[in-house]
Amino acid sequence: MRVLVSSCVLAASLGLSSVSYAASMDVAFEIPRISTEKYARPYVAIWAEHSGESTPFLVWHLQKKDDEWLSDLRRWWRKLGRYDNHVDALTGATKGPGHYQETFALGDLNDFTLYVEAARENGGHSLVKTKINTQDRVTEYRIPADTELGDIVITLTP
Repeated sequence: MRVLVSSCVLAASLGLSSVSYAASMDVAFEIPRISTEKYARPYVAIWAEHSGESTPFLVWHLQKKDDEWLSDLRRWWRKLGRYDNHVDALTGATKGPGHYQETFALGDLNDFTLYVEAARENGGHSLVKTKINTQDRVTEYRIPADTELGDIVITLTP
């Protein structure tokens, strides 16, 4: 009987050790070149929503204390921005057209919706999202391009 119990405990612990969670997430995205007379660099926000909570990852904006255009990131503003939950360490200046890649630690996040939002003064607005579950065997997610954002590739790494 003791051997059977030991074997079951060993098998269970080996089974649990094979469950892996992603430790980080790479988000590669493009800010497309848009031909327009008055081009303004877009504001960009990336965050996760899970169980009624929001976790901010990145906000690119003008870096002014009273940045009047932050509310153009409409969903981010409703979920995080108006409550001043964006942390200075997560913010950066706006960037022009090009390819960008950012890496974020996931901590205990395992089942969430990732949002990427971009808005330009005198320009368009894009809000894209994808559901991510780090317990699935999927390690790459793709979101097709939208008006202010090119294709987005999300890669989970252990």
